[in-house]
Amino acid sequence: MKKILLLSLLLLSNVAIAKLNFVTTTHTGQWVLNNKASTLNFITTKNASKTEVQTFTRLKGKIAGTKVTMTVDLSSVDTGINIRDERLREMFFNIAKFPTATVSLDIKTSDIYPMKPGQIKTLNLKAEINLQGITQTIPVQVQVVELDKNQRLVFSSQPVIVNLKDFNLLKGVNALREIAKLKSINASVPVIFSLLFTKQ
Repeated sequence: MKKILLLSLLLLSNVAIAKLNFVTTTHTGQWVLNNKASTLNFITTKNASKTEVQTFTRLKGKIAGTKVTMTVDLSSVDTGINIRDERLREMFFNIAKFPTATVSLDIKTSDIYPMKPGQIKTLNLKAEINLQGITQTIPVQVQVVELDKNQRLVFSSQPVIVNLKDFNLLKGVNALREIAKLKSINASVPVIFSLLFTKQ
């Protein structure tokens, strides 16, 4: 009887230690976005046929537990043309009132904890995007790649389609179209990203 009780206690102890190890190895610290090694691009089409890739150069983000958050500095928009950047900042994004956009996602513990170096996971998530003071939920498909124990790459496995109408941005689109003397600017904007997180 004593042997059975002792064996049961040992098994319970091992389970407790395993759970403790899982918590400490997966939730200690957080993953911080490496801005220099990350990209966030959006694709615009004007006059129905001319497509261009634009980008943002200043991003902040982290993975803390099961919460992923990112802040985009809208003043860092870069189209390669200074006057167009100024118009986007002032007439479209209205950065004086709305200087940033934010993105947040909730993930399951089993989605990315634990992962081994070289392992790849495809996740179908819902992202809460706050832009111009409006929050919308948009489906996002991402791939997560564990590069090593301290680096994790998250990128879009297919473009995220942002409908400008959902964020009350059509007025800004029309203002840009008129000042640039364009026939049209697409109101559905594909967004693609590659984000490198480093464990702190």
